Amino acid sequence: MVIAAKVSPGASATEQIVGQLPLSLDKNAYLRRLDAFTPKLLETPKWTLISLFCGGGGLDLGLGLAGFRTVVANDLAPVFVETVVANLPHAHGYSEDALSLTGAQLLKRGDIESVDLVAAGPPCQAFSILGRRGALDDARGKLTLKYFELVAELRPKAFVFENVPGLLTVNGGEDWKRLLDFAHTSTGYKVVWARLNAASFGIPQYRERVLIVGLRDEVPFEFPTGPTGPGGAELVAEGHLATPSAWALEYMHGLPNHKIREHGERVRNRYAALRPGDRDAIDHTDRINPSIPSGTVLVGSSEGGGRPHIHPYQDRVITVREAARLQSFPDWYTFHGTGTAQYRQIGNAVPPLLAYEIGRKIGESFQPKVSS
Repeated sequence: MVIAAKVSPGASATEQIVGQLPLSLDKNAYLRRLDAFTPKLLETPKWTLISLFCGGGGLDLGLGLAGFRTVVANDLAPVFVETVVANLPHAHGYSEDALSLTGAQLLKRGDIESVDLVAAGPPCQAFSILGRRGALDDARGKLTLKYFELVAELRPKAFVFENVPGLLTVNGGEDWKRLLDFAHTSTGYKVVWARLNAASFGIPQYRERVLIVGLRDEVPFEFPTGPTGPGGAELVAEGHLATPSAWALEYMHGLPNHKIREHGERVRNRYAALRPGDRDAIDHTDRINPSIPSGTVLVGSSEGGGRPHIHPYQDRVITVREAARLQSFPDWYTFHGTGTAQYRQIGNAVPPLLAYEIGRKIGESFQPKVSS
């Protein structure tokens, strides 16, 4: 059963989108959980956040849902910043080269005197197994070092750094050791790290990320191990942590960013011959196996644009909205720019509901429990 939501007069653009989304009494547990993460959760932040290399805003959204208000969203690509500012209240966009930024500039842009959290996912192409493995000698690797220099200047309560797991093995693991050492010595923060898979948090996608959390003060911190918050207990109770990718592809009609790509007959015939889990030999895209989480939603190289998966039931690639669903973006969160730019924003993103869990744990470290 599907019913329509009501939109109040004078509603914001995001509220109007939410009001137009279909509400269903028989959605699966994953979609019910996505629906529970509404924009209202962003309205009562406890802490401030500066976001560098924000991309399409996966980190910003997830941390925002956990209580962190993005005051500055920085990325060199203006359309990425546009997406974040359009979706997140109070975010000030700053489309500048991070190598030229100073902490004072960021504070002034956010109209704040200090910040609680600095988060970033520097370009992973320098480290990723999909690109050149030049690592810290690559110009993009230098952006990573710049990030920690900004943290040292801003002195937030905590920082978050995320990247691809390929970072652990570049140059025989030597660059990873160098990076951890630089993160600690340049900031003086306690540094902890973990390798997390989105599928372990009820997200219908196998996607591993490496996360470093730095803490200015000696406070307890533990990385999350499973889904919490709205709908998290339901997924655990029903045994749906390995959420089927098919669940993300239901109730798509009328959603924003859901433009279906029209393929030629030759491509359609190729896709029709693929079984779930097979890879197309020409464009190297995978057909989703609907009974298990999808493979990693990929962004591709800078030359090749996005690499969306092939739909499990239809002979076409998935839409931007379907890719966003696999990444755990709620349906009210919309993406700006060309179709290629939208796919890249999603393919580069940290799944918001994974970022949410990280944010919850960081927030808990700011408010340690008092022993009775």
